[in-house]
Amino acid sequence: MRVLLVNAYAKSGGASVAARRLCAALNGVGAEARLLIQNAEGAEATGLLSTRDRWACRRPVIDALPVLLRRNRRSPHWGNAWIGNGATRKAIRDFAPDITHLHWVNHGMLSLRDIARLRGPVVWTLHDSWVFTGGCHSPQECRKFQECCGACPELNSAYDRDLSRRNWNRKRAAWKSADFTVVTPSRWLAGEAQSSSLLAGRQIVTIPNAVDTAVFCSMDRAAARRSLGLPEKVPLFLFGAHGAATDWNKGMDLWLAALPAVAGKTPDAVPVLAGVAAGTFSGAARPVHELGVLPPERMAMAMAAADVVVVPSRMENLPNMVAESLACGTPVAAFAVGGIPEMIRPGGTGFLARPLDPADLARGICELLARGGGMREACATFARETYAPEIVARRHMELYRSLIPSR
Repeated sequence: MRVLLVNAYAKSGGASVAARRLCAALNGVGAEARLLIQNAEGAEATGLLSTRDRWACRRPVIDALPVLLRRNRRSPHWGNAWIGNGATRKAIRDFAPDITHLHWVNHGMLSLRDIARLRGPVVWTLHDSWVFTGGCHSPQECRKFQECCGACPELNSAYDRDLSRRNWNRKRAAWKSADFTVVTPSRWLAGEAQSSSLLAGRQIVTIPNAVDTAVFCSMDRAAARRSLGLPEKVPLFLFGAHGAATDWNKGMDLWLAALPAVAGKTPDAVPVLAGVAAGTFSGAARPVHELGVLPPERMAMAMAAADVVVVPSRMENLPNMVAESLACGTPVAAFAVGGIPEMIRPGGTGFLARPLDPADLARGICELLARGGGMREACATFARETYAPEIVARRHMELYRSLIPSR
């Protein structure tokens, strides 16, 4: 079976990681899978197809033009999908897939019209809410996508017929002729999609993202600490996320707010930070051990070295950080938001804090630190049984076969 996965980037963001891992896992169970990207970001080209042309580096800016004037918007994350991409359409036609599997296709990778014109079975994994909103990726408390967007809080707009309403109308028209099956990594996102006006009545299947369990796995904690230059005899709690310093949704401010309470209850515990350029961090109530931006192998070491991994996001679908930490045998303290409660078993694999409550998050961190390594085996076992590449790939293959007409 020829499967073409389509994602705008090769490395940046959780969707890129998920798409690469799924591509490798599908090939591991006998499919002929390739990943089509627009920006390789320096990744090795082996196994990658690229739509890069002279417009590739300009498309993200061109796609963002309608929103750039909204300087007071809440988040920089917004997608319009209004410019066509002939290079992507040609690459899909040339590969002639049995299944076209879309992932994150913003920043000019595909326009709404491009998507509506795709032929053959199409699967679309949602890594955020963009497919059923007027342009935002994380609507937070806003529920306007259940009817029609407008007066968008993400844009800080009070005007009903704003850009979000125009985009919502464009999607409504495009999705009428677009034939695709939706996959969501979490049951929570499936519920959000089913409640939306744009995806109501469409087939939605929940399949979690895969974790590379050959990299993210249990390992010698003392050796991992020595390799990373971390103290060996004290409790460590780790916070790390791609773009954590600039992405409000990742909750770095909430993590910082929890630090004084952790210090009061567990004064010898050391906070560790990864995913942010070393030397740029400031403002913590106590010293933070910075590891900088780490490649996957070193990030796995950091997770294995920690006693607790902290995920203070305001909203998440099925964050790789949680799944990877569990695969390394490290319990997670996080807010009970989005799909995270599906990943953490309180008292078994971590702690679920009251949403956006730094004091309760601090309590959870301290409770997990006090339990030592007693939860590590349960964490690793849960991850292997849920996120192992072969398990995830076979579930996708079952879905693909159900969508291909009998020959």
